[in-house]
Amino acid sequence: MQKPPSLRNNNGSLQVRVRIDGRDAFINRLGRWNDPVAVAKAHAIAAQIWSDYQQGVFDRSLMAYQPLINGKEVGLLEALRVRAETKRQAAAIHAYRVLKRYGKPIRNRSDAEAFLAWLRAEGLTDCTIAGLMTHYRQCSGGNRHLFSHKLKWQRRSVLSDVLSVEEIQAVLADLETNEPWYYPLFLLWLSTGLRNAEIRGLTWDCIRWEEGEVLVCKSLRRDGYSSGKVEWAPTKTGKERVVPLTPEVLETLQQHKAEMEMLRIFDPYGLVFVTPTSHATSTTIWWAVFGTAACNVVD
Repeated sequence: MQKPPSLRNNNGSLQVRVRIDGRDAFINRLGRWNDPVAVAKAHAIAAQIWSDYQQGVFDRSLMAYQPLINGKEVGLLEALRVRAETKRQAAAIHAYRVLKRYGKPIRNRSDAEAFLAWLRAEGLTDCTIAGLMTHYRQCSGGNRHLFSHKLKWQRRSVLSDVLSVEEIQAVLADLETNEPWYYPLFLLWLSTGLRNAEIRGLTWDCIRWEEGEVLVCKSLRRDGYSSGKVEWAPTKTGKERVVPLTPEVLETLQQHKAEMEMLRIFDPYGLVFVTPTSHATSTTIWWAVFGTAACNVVD
């Protein structure tokens, strides 16, 4: 930056123009060009930018200098809103709603520490707070450092929650006997390690019978804003992959296909796993079935 920021009249709207690396960047939402109060505030913002630049603490993202709208920092909140509506995942939506409920700007370290104290007062654990901070850092541009932390928490051991090979085989045997409709689903899941949304969105045209493999190219993702709604999405990594299937899995899927044809609910491009009554996908029912089988075996 070779010269201080300047004020600009953009069709009657007031802007602060900042020249960064040969390109113009603008700070908007300052008010009208003919409003002396707005002009004074704009001069103060321009002076702060120039002062920070001279001291080596200039925020190149300009987020630290954005004006507050109704006492709230619009830049970060807007970025979180867009992220939540784009991803439509529960964690991103929660991060947006928490900051919106807080309702105060976070523009320096003391603001960030006050926000952290508020989160703890709200009863959030350090593990949950660390997850929130990840979303805030990713949406903060040059202010990422405000959401860095040294939170420590006891990481839960999941070894006690993992079934042994013998227990998995026993659960599958229980499902094959008591829940034959859902047995193919869990046999495929436990044999391939597909993600929940990938299992939910698996369609018959993705099974390559002759090659003995399945093409994983999409998922059926829950909408974080509506738990009963699902929507098509790419895989978690955004990449396709091919997963080999064992002869046992292929034979079981063939039997499942024949049963669906007998019930006249088979569609060569439709979902592989649906409920036998509503013919829709329902992970709530799936995991209830699996939980019952697991309890029968483990208990």
